[in-house]
Amino acid sequence: MSKPSRRAVRLAAAALLLAPAITAAVLLLSSATPAPFGPWERIGRTFGQANDLGPVDFATLAPRSGAALYCPPDFCPAAEGALPAPVFTISAERLAAKLRRYAQGDVGVEELPAEGPDHLRFIHRSLILRLPDVIDARIVARSSGAATLALYSRPAMGALDFGSGRARMERWIEALSR
Repeated sequence: MSKPSRRAVRLAAAALLLAPAITAAVLLLSSATPAPFGPWERIGRTFGQANDLGPVDFATLAPRSGAALYCPPDFCPAAEGALPAPVFTISAERLAAKLRRYAQGDVGVEELPAEGPDHLRFIHRSLILRLPDVIDARIVARSSGAATLALYSRPAMGALDFGSGRARMERWIEALSR
């Protein structure tokens, strides 16, 4: 086994020293920043990226890389790869209330201003770096008195969330099914 070069050792040491400092700075900034997206809002603006990606039009939605989408096929016709959303045997109003209650109880989730009573919006922040994900939910009433929903989670910074958005959506749908 070959010995690592001095340069590689120095780079590893610098990374080990800088990582806690960067984490501490982000945590300090996020606790002092009342904006919904915390320090990432300023960082995003610096690089020309808006954190609040705006409300979603599910009829024309083409999910971006790193996003998770559950949607009834007739409600998201342009969305390739969308996972099918279940139909719940409760009214649309009760489903919206149940989703709101569950999401607000989830760690790191806050509600954003909504587009209407059937379109809910949330922001989820990761535990350590407080990276934001935006979650849009659209409640869809069915003629039988039942309801379904379109649920879309996407990272506000970058393009990857390493599957956390999909895992969150699965957890939410499981909770709504109970």
